[in-house]
Amino acid sequence: MNQQTAIIIGGGMAGKLIAAAISPYFNRVEILEKDQYPGNNSTVRAGVTQGNHIHALLHAGDHALETLFPGFKQDMVSRGSIIINSTEDLAWYHHGVWKMRFKGNDTTLLQTRPLLESYIDDRVNLIPNIHYTYGIRVLAYSYQSDKDVINGVEVLENDEQKHLKADIVIDASGSSSLTKAWLEKQDRSVPEETVEIGLCYATRQFQLPVQPREFKIKLIYPEAPSQTIGGTLSMVEDDKYIVTLIGYLNSLNPADVRSDQGFLEQAAKLPLPDLYQELVNGSSLTETKIFKVPQIKWRRFDKIKLPEGLLVAGDSICRIDPVFGQGMSIAALEALAIGEFFSEASRLGSLKKLQKKLAKIVAPVWSMVLCEDFRYPGVKGKKPFGLRFQQWYVKRIFQQSAVNRPIYQDFIKVMNLTGSALILFKPSTIKAVFKTKV
Repeated sequence: MNQQTAIIIGGGMAGKLIAAAISPYFNRVEILEKDQYPGNNSTVRAGVTQGNHIHALLHAGDHALETLFPGFKQDMVSRGSIIINSTEDLAWYHHGVWKMRFKGNDTTLLQTRPLLESYIDDRVNLIPNIHYTYGIRVLAYSYQSDKDVINGVEVLENDEQKHLKADIVIDASGSSSLTKAWLEKQDRSVPEETVEIGLCYATRQFQLPVQPREFKIKLIYPEAPSQTIGGTLSMVEDDKYIVTLIGYLNSLNPADVRSDQGFLEQAAKLPLPDLYQELVNGSSLTETKIFKVPQIKWRRFDKIKLPEGLLVAGDSICRIDPVFGQGMSIAALEALAIGEFFSEASRLGSLKKLQKKLAKIVAPVWSMVLCEDFRYPGVKGKKPFGLRFQQWYVKRIFQQSAVNRPIYQDFIKVMNLTGSALILFKPSTIKAVFKTKV
């Protein structure tokens, strides 16, 4: 196995984590990134359109990164990440109630995306058989049709077209992935689930005159369907705060939040005045950064026969609603699953099982996201079977999270991808749910 070469398309978070996970099992791992080298640790790469916005890690993501890079959490804190108690330092207004606050056993990190990505870059660069090429664009797969095998990629580098050989190619290039279009040229239709959500993020960094004492991150979610705009205020490194306003169904107009005053006026329209009250005496450090997600998609590569030697991962499979903060953690869990697959035996040419395993990581998250997004009648897409009951039940779980500690602790495990949704169906939980008054 360690005599093989792997190519990873995409040098973002998923690509780097996958490279680290598989590096013990390949002689050479090539990461191909279309963006130019960002230049310094504070710069957001052009291809990371969400890079200016909040990036808190879920517990599953924390655990996965600690597995891939031992000492990760301690190192990040030394670089400036803010470590928080997940239930004590988080103030979360959700479905019309504040969730419980107590000192629990779980912690997580708050930081900017450049700080997190620069650390992962540094750790990946220490792995001698991983090679990183910036400014290179993958044009197509190199395909041996008689054997139905991918054996490399065709690339464009410095205006020169080249062929790069590989024993396996992993597409982690993101939502603009070439794989679906390339497969369809080979007469292989890829099923795709698409949901139109019209989401817009607007983010600024602030300094506050007084550090809030009662929280380190505050989330105010809109209550569908009557409210469409919410927001987050999060402490990050260097005594700064990232403030993000979110709007569904195109309800947040970028033109309205470009100016300092416009941003504050929109913050004042949130379901509660908390964020506005913190910001009104603060100082904005940046211009407003906009990030739009018109639709979310799940490309079902697990449902078709892919050519041997090809695997698809990360946002190339599924672009999830970023409001729930699960994208990076999904990528980290996928990286661990891919690494585990190659650790067990020589399995080149038998990736179908692994592609299905990645789909199983995505499936429960996709279900959770659709449950919430479809609370808006204007969201367009295929609704899953049993959606109305799921929404009814989940809303009562949310409400119980304000008063019932065991239920909230189980809910935290599900949301942080460390527990199955089945734990929300304990007899005691079902009993509490059916007693909940709306």
